[in-house]
Amino acid sequence: MGLALFSDYDALKKTYGRISKAELAIPSKPKAWQSKFGLDDVIGTDPLMEAHRDALKLAAAYDLPVLICGETGTGKELAAQAIHSLSDRSTGPFVWVNCASIPSELIEAELFGYEGGAFTGARSQGKPGKFELATGGVLFLDEIGDMPLALQGSLLRVLQTGEIVRVGGTNPVGIDLRIICATNKPLVELVQTGRFREDLYHRLNVLPIEVPVLRERGDLAHLAEHLLARIATRLSVPAPVLTAEDHERLVAHTWPGNVRELENALTRMIVTGHLSTASLDSRRPSPSANAKSDLKSRMKSEAHAALRAALQQAGGNKQRAAEMLGISRAQLYRLLKEQGPA
Repeated sequence: MGLALFSDYDALKKTYGRISKAELAIPSKPKAWQSKFGLDDVIGTDPLMEAHRDALKLAAAYDLPVLICGETGTGKELAAQAIHSLSDRSTGPFVWVNCASIPSELIEAELFGYEGGAFTGARSQGKPGKFELATGGVLFLDEIGDMPLALQGSLLRVLQTGEIVRVGGTNPVGIDLRIICATNKPLVELVQTGRFREDLYHRLNVLPIEVPVLRERGDLAHLAEHLLARIATRLSVPAPVLTAEDHERLVAHTWPGNVRELENALTRMIVTGHLSTASLDSRRPSPSANAKSDLKSRMKSEAHAALRAALQQAGGNKQRAAEMLGISRAQLYRLLKEQGPA
């Protein structure tokens, strides 16, 4: 008979004598599933951000589902990790799933796991899903508004029963976790049009949190200075000083991509030595067709200049250059292809 898995090694040692953890194969929380951010990382001096931090503290105090809403780039996952780090489950895993990035035919196996031989290509020993991996901690379902309608009923049953059944399995598996969801879509409208289950919406919307958008915050200068210092430290370069003209450009921009867009713009500033007027000056009138063509050409030229500067600073290391620019490696290769031979 195999030994049961014990989380309290000291108690086990008293019972069985000297024995190593390796021999017992006591599982540890994978580093990949640890939360990396806390409340101190939710930066902002605006009253909206003070209220936001208070809402995160309140949500952390109760082991209930949380629905985080907000535009793209506002920091919804950051909010989820802050809640987790403040909660009684902070020592447990923080497991995330992007419901929009997984093909609909695979998302059920990704969430619920599967038994060996459940489908063609399945591992013979089966595989636990994200629900099982998150037991004792949090399962963060990002872009919940993109979850297939057929799977929403299965999620509702999990919330009601606290059990899951693997794909191809017959025995229910009990789970103990907290669900935190996020979306940049208007779920109420999706409910009204039949694209999101109303009963699931009410089950998830126990503790709703709305993340403030950047254009409504009055602490843009403070946030920009903080991000500049952090980016410069990451890139091991001196942090540039924002001029009065830079501040005017930042305030004039509407920031549809919110904090993520701001961070990317400041990263490009560090690499190129200036803020991109083409991408930040939102006060200019809408350009004509010819002006749009010129603008596109100028923006492409600036992107290629930034790319060359990043590659030079990174010593030709493409992965590091992509990180410096705040883009994916695939985007970097696409820019290189567009640029052609130097």
